[in-house]
Amino acid sequence: MNKITQIVENYLSSDLILMDISENTRGNSIRVVIDAERPVTLDDTITLSKKLRNDDELDFRFPDGFRLEVTTPGLDKGLESPFQFRKNIDRKIKITFSNGDGTQTTTGTLIDANDTCVSIKESGQEFSLRYDQINSAKVLISFN
Repeated sequence: MNKITQIVENYLSSDLILMDISENTRGNSIRVVIDAERPVTLDDTITLSKKLRNDDELDFRFPDGFRLEVTTPGLDKGLESPFQFRKNIDRKIKITFSNGDGTQTTTGTLIDANDTCVSIKESGQEFSLRYDQINSAKVLISFN
């Protein structure tokens, strides 16, 4: 684990999860992606940003200042962790998975998720998938 990651994790509240961090020393920038099982608020990102801006170690590493972005995964980002599936229960998802015959893609409603598998309802039929079967999964956004 690098020093920037340690610094960021030190300031995360217990329910926030560090999903990604990227540092560009040439451009003096840090991009931090956080998520949680609950919706992440603007206050969450502001609070973390303020703490990182006031960190002495970051000031030392970037004596000329740095650009900081604290964000959450975008809508185009796939679901990866069990908690991300849990927070999207009752939403439509497009999921590509491996079965005994190869790869299959379907669209359905995520009806349950635990630490080992997810349950999908498609055309009135329910089925479960283990996480190791899932190749990709994205929430489908609809504007009704």
